[in-house]
Amino acid sequence: MAKTYEVKIGTTELKLKSFEVERNKLWSDADRNMAGELKATFIGIFPKLKLEFTYLTESELKTILGLIEPPSFSVSWWDAELGNYRTGDFYAGDFSYPYWNKKKGMYAPFTVNLIPYKKI
Repeated sequence: MAKTYEVKIGTTELKLKSFEVERNKLWSDADRNMAGELKATFIGIFPKLKLEFTYLTESELKTILGLIEPPSFSVSWWDAELGNYRTGDFYAGDFSYPYWNKKKGMYAPFTVNLIPYKKI
């Protein structure tokens, strides 16, 4: 499949300054014995998506907030490992968006992490 975008929330393609996929290994019942050996059950790798937005107008920011503030939303992103798109249900971690230029109503770049609800 040809790559036509990096990230979509729902049907909205995002214009990003940068995009990263952090591959987080999740373990349960993790503990180490006195010899330092890990005793744990591997659950899987969960992709956290790190999105950095560029300068935004108030209207653009309002659109982004409408996409990432619900408790869950569908995200599609380009997965370099698969050479294809993946889709899953995510929620947004805490974030802030600073004013950059009050006269122009512009907001400075900000970053938000999208965290999957389950293994994808």
